[in-house]
Amino acid sequence: MKTVYIIEDEEILRNLLSTFFATTFPELEVIGMSGDGGEGAEQCLELAPDLVIVDIQLPEVNGLEILHLLKRKFPDIKILIFTGKTSHQTVKIAVHGKADGFINKISGLEELRKAIEAV
Repeated sequence: MKTVYIIEDEEILRNLLSTFFATTFPELEVIGMSGDGGEGAEQCLELAPDLVIVDIQLPEVNGLEILHLLKRKFPDIKILIFTGKTSHQTVKIAVHGKADGFINKISGLEELRKAIEAV
């Protein structure tokens, strides 16, 4: 079974994403969640999930730093940036950091499903 780790500072979104995975992707197991970028990065380094869903704006360590850190340590890890911050510069940094996907939080569940399937 493939594993997923969610790093999102808003608790309601973490819980909704976990429920979304359980109902839409039963073949993917959510092995952890964190609302703090530092804790999330540490957990991902320890657990080595197959997929990380990460927000950009997080306390302690931002999602783009987590992207670069995890891609250096685990080149094959899949990282989906899940954020409300979609400036040209942010997208450019995510692409440069080899993010596997980038989705705006306002995109809706169908677009999120498609992004996860693509990743």
